Amino acid sequence: MRAIYEMGLESGHATYETEAPTWEQFAHQKILETVFVAVDKENPEQLLGWVSAAPISTRSVFHGVVEDSIYIHPAAQGRGVAGALLDKLIEVCQDLNKWGIHSWIFPENKGSAKLHISRGFEKVGTLRHLAKMTYGEMAGHWRDTDIYEKLLPKPDGDD
Repeated sequence: MRAIYEMGLESGHATYETEAPTWEQFAHQKILETVFVAVDKENPEQLLGWVSAAPISTRSVFHGVVEDSIYIHPAAQGRGVAGALLDKLIEVCQDLNKWGIHSWIFPENKGSAKLHISRGFEKVGTLRHLAKMTYGEMAGHWRDTDIYEKLLPKPDGDD
């Protein structure tokens, strides 16, 4: 998982982070019931991608809203891996009584935006000049971030 995350770091369009977390940091930040990996059928040792969710806030009022993370090995792109992982995450979030999934996507990451839109996410806004990048090809540049949201059925059935 870490190697695929680091590939995302190298792209300069996947995250504001500058280094991959340790497993301990990752496990502390994520909702572990939402962590799933995809492996190659012919070579189960080959990880194709992973997905997870994290709370968007520590405030109790937001306990039903999460932020997703999805990372796919470049060799697995275009094989339906990302869609399958995101579908699984959506299903599990519903089972966990979550009512919203947010995704923060750099505008340049058109593949991720297209994936999320294909699963019913809607762009709800853009945060301008959110952070200054300090690595890779984007070093020293301020970045905008598009916010996508998928609303899930409310746990109490009140639509």
